Order: sequence, then C-alpha cells, then structure tokens
Amino acid sequence: MIEVAVALLIVCAAAIYWYARLFPQGWGRLRTAMGFAPAPQPTIGKGCGGCTGCDRSGKGGCH
Repeated sequence: MIEVAVALLIVCAAAIYWYARLFPQGWGRLRTAMGFAPAPQPTIGKGCGGCTGCDRSGKGGCH
C-alpha cells in the first residue's frame, strides 16, 4: 500500500512539473487563482514623458 502511495505522489509531481513546463501562462494563472502566488502587479508605463524622442515644447505629439 505504501508503494502505491509513493508511486502516486511521483506521478502527480511529474504531471505538475510537465504542466508547468508546457503551459507556463496557464500554470501562473492557476497558481494565482489558488492563492499560491502573489497577484501580478500592473506595470507602470513611463508614457510619453519618459521618451527621449518626445516633443517637449508643449505642442504635443511623440516622435
């Protein structure tokens, strides 16, 4: 009986490993949904103000 439990644990671990390797986005969403991963933080864009090619004369427009 112990052998069956150990074999089942090994098979489950292998299935989780390959699922995470083959479907990384799905694995990330699953971890987040189950509460095992922190919620993704939104990236704050620089906007046009952080762009070196922006028109800073006040006329608007970028590049």
